Amino acid sequence: MNMIMATRFQETGHAVHDRSPWQAGLPNHRGQRRACAWPLNAKKSRRRLAAQGLAIGLCVLLAPVAAVPSSAQDAPAQAASMQIQCFPPDIHLDHGLDFQSIVVTATRPDGVTQDVTEAAEKQIANPAVASVSENHVVPAADGETVLVVRYAGQEVQIPVIVKNVASKPPVSFMLDVMPLFSRAGCNTGSCHGAAKGKDGFRLSLFGYDPAGDHFRITRELPFRRINLALPEESLLVQKAIGAVPHTGGKRFEADSQSYRLLVAWLQAGAPFDGDQAPKVVDLEVYPMASVLEGAGTQQRLVARAKYSDGTDRDVTDSVTFISNNDNSATVTPDGRITADKRGEAFILARFEGKTVASQVLVLPADVQYTPPQEKPVNYIDEFVLAKLAKLRISPSPLCDDATFLRRVTLDIVGRLPTEDEYRQFMADSSPDKRAKTIDRLVEQREFAEIWAMKWAELLMIRSGNTVSVKSAYLYNQWLTEAIAKNTPVNVLFREMLAANGGTFSNPATNFYQVETDTLKTTENVAQLFMGV
Repeated sequence: MNMIMATRFQETGHAVHDRSPWQAGLPNHRGQRRACAWPLNAKKSRRRLAAQGLAIGLCVLLAPVAAVPSSAQDAPAQAASMQIQCFPPDIHLDHGLDFQSIVVTATRPDGVTQDVTEAAEKQIANPAVASVSENHVVPAADGETVLVVRYAGQEVQIPVIVKNVASKPPVSFMLDVMPLFSRAGCNTGSCHGAAKGKDGFRLSLFGYDPAGDHFRITRELPFRRINLALPEESLLVQKAIGAVPHTGGKRFEADSQSYRLLVAWLQAGAPFDGDQAPKVVDLEVYPMASVLEGAGTQQRLVARAKYSDGTDRDVTDSVTFISNNDNSATVTPDGRITADKRGEAFILARFEGKTVASQVLVLPADVQYTPPQEKPVNYIDEFVLAKLAKLRISPSPLCDDATFLRRVTLDIVGRLPTEDEYRQFMADSSPDKRAKTIDRLVEQREFAEIWAMKWAELLMIRSGNTVSVKSAYLYNQWLTEAIAKNTPVNVLFREMLAANGGTFSNPATNFYQVETDTLKTTENVAQLFMGV
């Protein structure tokens, strides 16, 4: 990745954003906010990309389009043209207590998806091997069969493999209890997962130290947190169900699966199986993408974890689901998405150190939309146009030369164009004058200075008790020169993190001078360079 990032407009007048992730939020050619990003290389590469007319503008804040109710007579035709999918695409049941929940979706020709799990007909080809109960496939005997799903004249078959039905494994601390603490939020940073714990009890953050958690639960304060003689009376259980005062409140109900697992583990003597239990190697969430039409529309999610011993488990009831945009889509603890306002959301699923996301696009009901006839200039256009089509949004209109010059100058160098720049640009009749203007602006000193200013804020470049005025000045100048020389971002960060020496002779060392606390420096590195 290179530091040189710019705003590029193709000759037709569309806004094009060759931008780094930290450039999101500047106004586009219509004065609206946008966040479309990709890097530029050296000057030669920038001109080559300009010659290709790289990309079209993406403007998502448009006026609403009038809604036209669809005819009820079209419903049968729509149903017949739907494509159905059943998730997960294969089912493995590895013991007698194993199960796998399923979700069935139907996709209309226009890309809108519907959760038809309840309406679909589900049947096991060989009932002697497995059965379907309340959208869960459960084992009956060792063997192989298929799950047949039918809806609206469509059929899909999912392979089902059943093994070791006679085996009924006990409750596992690693596989059952630790995920329970994560699902209930007990080991988050705002609760017992804090560095110093909460109310005298500490758990490792997000369960990174199971052995330590087991020790603190069972042996740190003997007979206080657990009661093996009367497991239901254990303080760990009583606080979780709200039977006794608890700062964190009730975490689950007394008739829930979480309660039954926790009590069963205590009844078995609270064993620790950290050495024997397999580790999570992958997490899957289905469906990976949904397009929901109309507020109130719902979509169920199914989560499955894969383990180091080759087995997998349905962990929908153990995963922590979070929506990054509640205005468009909310999600319940059991993975049920509800559409709200138009927009995009990602539903994050977190389990045992693994995190995956499911994309959700929300559209108003029955929107009338005509796909644009504009042809893509390059492969980036294809992705942009496909996204716009899913959102039922037309591309932004062209901007005139005067508007282009004003906005591209503000974007790249942070100032308005001069009179001479305006006259020269308006008098230029060459077809590539916009690309040439961008190249000229990127080469100016102001481009490096404006980006150094943005990064100086993130890096907290300022003088103070630990950083002298001269050190802060040299640090800022070093950053400005690195951007002006088009230093790749990874090289810049490596120089900063590996810096040593004096703050005058090697200004990059001021990164460690700004914050001398090791823990806070670690947090700064995680947030700035890793997005954590």
